[in-house]
Amino acid sequence: MTMRFRQIEVFHAVMTSGTVTKAAKSLRVSQPSVTSSIQQTEQEIGFPLFDRTGGRLTPTAEARILFEEVNRAHDSLVAIERLCGRLKEGAAGHIRVAATPAISQRVLPVAITRFQKQHKRFTFDISSEHSPVILSNLDERPMSYHMGFTFGQDDLDGIGSIKIADLPIYCALPVKWLERLPVKPKENKPLDLELLRDFPCVELYENEPLGQRARSLFLSAGVSPHNVVRVHDHHMAASLVHNEIGFAILDALAIHNLTRSEQNPGIATFPLENKPTLPVTAVFSQKRNLSYPMRYFVDCVVSAIKEVA
Repeated sequence: MTMRFRQIEVFHAVMTSGTVTKAAKSLRVSQPSVTSSIQQTEQEIGFPLFDRTGGRLTPTAEARILFEEVNRAHDSLVAIERLCGRLKEGAAGHIRVAATPAISQRVLPVAITRFQKQHKRFTFDISSEHSPVILSNLDERPMSYHMGFTFGQDDLDGIGSIKIADLPIYCALPVKWLERLPVKPKENKPLDLELLRDFPCVELYENEPLGQRARSLFLSAGVSPHNVVRVHDHHMAASLVHNEIGFAILDALAIHNLTRSEQNPGIATFPLENKPTLPVTAVFSQKRNLSYPMRYFVDCVVSAIKEVA
């Protein structure tokens, strides 16, 4: 048996409001109508949703389990209803996007603002996730992401990708440490990582592209850093440098995010030998066609990165 939208709506209202009276009020219907809908739903699915004692409804164990899925379905159905309304008024659409935290914090707000100047009727679902989660949710399922924005550029089965930027990579360290270095590095000149051999380091996990890049740079320099903290989030790594926990290998976007969020970021940044970079990539399921609006959104993200990085 499949619950119809109206049954889902009534069940959701009773579960979230706690009483038939409040559910009826939120749905703008009569209490007998809500009671009748619940009873009919119970008859059709073959098990009780509520225990009725003393005029009160108490959700059964089955109802609580069912509600977990009904809650997600309800949100999707409401989104569909709203989209239908916008389509009736004119061209519209909805885009589900996921991005790594460093990209979502500064880049996506600028990109969405730019996008909606041309496509005012579009709406967005935005998720901040790490790359493995994004890549595992790019397919043709109804609630999967239409597109993701990640660091690195891997060839994966079923995943299409477009490299949209190369972010410069720097070594960032607390300003106060400069006087403690054996040799004071020259501004805007490549930093010898050997100078930081005995200093604590904030490390990005190796399953993060920036973490992999940093490890390669340390190996090339013959340095084994003293790692005191490991993180996934680039912005968190920058904040830890700001708090003098350690130095870190960071991309230009993470450094920019920190300097924008702190009045006195207190970090010094230096380029590295051979000017290493970190790719930023738009990823999507090869089973989905990239519509014109989604391609335009990619262009907006490219412009936003140039603006904020």
